[in-house]
Amino acid sequence: MATIQPILHVPDVDATLRYYRDVLDFTVDYVLPDETGRTIHAELNWRGADLMLAPTDTLSPVARSLLGAGVILYLTDPNGDIDTFYECVRERGAQIVDPIKTQEWGHRTFTVSDPDGYRLMFAAPVQEPGPSVVAD
Repeated sequence: MATIQPILHVPDVDATLRYYRDVLDFTVDYVLPDETGRTIHAELNWRGADLMLAPTDTLSPVARSLLGAGVILYLTDPNGDIDTFYECVRERGAQIVDPIKTQEWGHRTFTVSDPDGYRLMFAAPVQEPGPSVVAD
């Protein structure tokens, strides 16, 4: 089975790691420091979804100025209580960019923006989706 593990480049891996752990309820699976003790790689998990963090040092100045542009990570928990999770992250100070709602495709979702500009849409299925149309 194939997996996808996004790597988000961020200015301060430790600060972003704390946000994902303390606000968004990710678990920290692995942290790799450099010789000075600065974290240069981190692996996180949210209910089975993996995510990695890396510093922006290796990016060009143009790439650094576009962090998060157009990126939305869609995280689904088929057995989760999305409404309770929404209230929890909201109370912890997450920047909600799209409040919780039930989508046409049958998922209940909400979207947050992290401190680096990446967006995460959290979802849980709550009903069967409507009919689909497949293009030829």
